[in-house]
Amino acid sequence: MRPAAYIVVAAVAGFIGGNVLQLPEMINKLGGKVVGQKTEPADFWSTPAIEGYGKIHFVNTPAFNPGSTPGLSNKIVFQINRSEGDIRQPNLGLERVARVTNLYYAAGVPLNQLKFVVSINSDAVPAALNNEQFRKTYGVDNPNLKLIGELKKAGVEVSICDQSVAFHQLEREWIDPMITHTLSSGTTVATLQNEGYAFLML
Repeated sequence: MRPAAYIVVAAVAGFIGGNVLQLPEMINKLGGKVVGQKTEPADFWSTPAIEGYGKIHFVNTPAFNPGSTPGLSNKIVFQINRSEGDIRQPNLGLERVARVTNLYYAAGVPLNQLKFVVSINSDAVPAALNNEQFRKTYGVDNPNLKLIGELKKAGVEVSICDQSVAFHQLEREWIDPMITHTLSSGTTVATLQNEGYAFLML
């Protein structure tokens, strides 16, 4: 094959590969137009455990159902390391924790049987700022604090990586007091995994 042909093949492959990587984003954009045409009943979505957050559409199916599988420890450690979307809206990782909590509860697992720990680190650290510091930085109240409060009421432990706090040049006292300080997210996840916790990266 001639060098020019290699260049053409590489260019075409790059174009295809780039568009495949963007496929989920394109589907989301299109999905709003296609799926949005369907009319859903008022009770189609619900937030049974974490009021107002992590909406779910519950379907009572037997496969891999935590509410009907005997002997489960229901121990999960969630790691959140991204700040996605609008900083003035709740962190999407925390919304996903709320969604999992709602799903377990809707499946029949009582909240007092859930052992959920959230480990916030890296670019997600601003979600843990107290209201005063968040407002100084972003000009609005911290939209995550109400969600974190609801998670705490449901028994979910929310923690912060103090290594990430240091790397972001933040003061420890700038972190909201609802949140537990830990040595690091890595050691938190590793410790809990050694104690039998499942690991979910959100």
